[in-house]
Amino acid sequence: MKIEDLGDVENEDGDYGAKQLQIVRVDDAKRLLVGAGARILFYPTLLYNVFRNKIQSEFRWWDEVDQFLLLGAVPFPKDVRRLKQLGVGGVITLNEPFETLVSTSLYHAYGIDHLVIPTRDYLFAPSVSDISRAVDFIHNNASCGRTTYVHCKAGRGRSTTIVLCYLVNLYLLDIACCILLSSNLLFDCYFNG
Repeated sequence: MKIEDLGDVENEDGDYGAKQLQIVRVDDAKRLLVGAGARILFYPTLLYNVFRNKIQSEFRWWDEVDQFLLLGAVPFPKDVRRLKQLGVGGVITLNEPFETLVSTSLYHAYGIDHLVIPTRDYLFAPSVSDISRAVDFIHNNASCGRTTYVHCKAGRGRSTTIVLCYLVNLYLLDIACCILLSSNLLFDCYFNG
């Protein structure tokens, strides 16, 4: 949202010179621009992550968060077998369709449930209802002794929001507090550093 100056307008006394401001929604324009940028940057940044994974030993494609939760980057089809060996019974994909490298049918062929929550990269987070669906999906898998792999493109933004909400929900607070906490953390990450 932005505020636009409309210039001088006539006030109640018939005098000109009063300023009028109008609030204009720029959400749609921002969404379109960020979406175009995300499409352009997807393969270069994916290549960067693959390269970084090869040369930096401390950069892993996924990490264990707790007994039943893995957080990481977008998996390749060749990774599905390894995820199954690690006990993954569910995958949450927080990518837009053009960012998704593994089909739902491939996950199902390995007996892995797949929850897809299309979420735009850069400056966007999952909706409140999507966060709730994802947290429930993780809880359901964990209660059956299955691990859930939560991913976006790099495993640092959208997927981290879900994992953080799950952990806070599991160990500390209810889902509403998780949402507030994650939105504050996202704001801080994007705008303060």
